[in-house]
Amino acid sequence: MKSLVIGASAGLGRALAEALAARGHSLFLVASDETDLVPLASDLTLRFGIDVSVRAENLASADPAGLREDVMARLGGVDNLFYVAGESSLEDSGSIADARAIRLMSVNFSAGVRIVNCFLSIMEDNAAANIVGIGSVAACRGRRSNSVYGAAKRGLEFYFETVRHHLARHHCRVQFYRLGYLQTQMTFGQDLPFPAMAPAAAAQKICDNLGKNLGVVYLPRWWFGITSILQLLPWQVFRKLDI
Repeated sequence: MKSLVIGASAGLGRALAEALAARGHSLFLVASDETDLVPLASDLTLRFGIDVSVRAENLASADPAGLREDVMARLGGVDNLFYVAGESSLEDSGSIADARAIRLMSVNFSAGVRIVNCFLSIMEDNAAANIVGIGSVAACRGRRSNSVYGAAKRGLEFYFETVRHHLARHHCRVQFYRLGYLQTQMTFGQDLPFPAMAPAAAAQKICDNLGKNLGVVYLPRWWFGITSILQLLPWQVFRKLDI
């Protein structure tokens, strides 16, 4: 199998790269900084004996056509495309700097749309293919914090829903994950209201689900109940919550 991971240098992306490598996949890893990718690629090649290619890509100014050309030249095709990239900001509450808002929208939404769109024609009739997107439970209902981030992730989920509908007449499968808290540098030391999931555990679950017609999946699954409650709360109650 040949897998492309967008956002592979840390957190879930790095865990996915390791899980896929352990299963013998040839990898093409993308992140913003090549200095993060090269040591990871060397480690995976040494440990698992697989081919690993890397590309530094600033998703705020992504070049999907150039990425596709590079991937096809090095991998010769794509069986799995994972859009794992995501970025949040503590400033994302109310009015934020325009440049910051543009970057959050680019990384969390528009770059994902443009990259998936660019690879769609070469993956849609591949019976082994999977397109996997990573969203967030933060997008379940609009709130004062993570406002641009949540809006972008909701937009990404909507786009993946349209891609799944398009591919219903083809062979490629589409999955989208609504992720809860993960044990990453972003959450380290925070007083979280709910337990955080280990990236390695999430990565194993995602890999186990490849090839299945699942649509939207919550990780962990109990987040479905929490988000359902938040969505059903009357506005007069919800508006008073400090979330």
